[in-house]
Amino acid sequence: MKGISPVIATILMVMITVGLVAFSYSWFMGMGQTAQTSTETQLAGMKKAAQVLLIPAATYRSADRCVYFELTAAATNEYAIPNNTLTYYINDWPVSVDTWDGGVGGTSCISKESIGPGDRCYGMINLSTNSKITVCNVSAAKIDIFKVSSTWGTEPTRKILCQ
Repeated sequence: MKGISPVIATILMVMITVGLVAFSYSWFMGMGQTAQTSTETQLAGMKKAAQVLLIPAATYRSADRCVYFELTAAATNEYAIPNNTLTYYINDWPVSVDTWDGGVGGTSCISKESIGPGDRCYGMINLSTNSKITVCNVSAAKIDIFKVSSTWGTEPTRKILCQ
């Protein structure tokens, strides 16, 4: 009986080994790349969630049934927070924001695409168009809260000052 010569058998074994090593290398590199991309995505999401918004002031004026507010992004933020990720609430009711410059020549929150680190903007919420929301009702003896929620995770609140 004739068999495969030892030289040809050795060459075949080396070729099979090289093929398996190449396949394993490409498979493990693909797994490593996927893990790295996933980690980077999660890290970016965590950094976005760590961005800080502050509400230095929220005031209700009964004369015109409007809540006026100032919104500030912390100077230590790494990202500008897009305005389209923000939702505004009064006592957990979603409300829409109108243009207002804060009476000091500031920028309206709805006219900005984003609020960058250290930026501030101003807004007004007209409650005369929404009868479901009542604020500063002395007989109810409750605290009225203004909240801004971002899809990135930040959610500052401020007690509404009554005037």
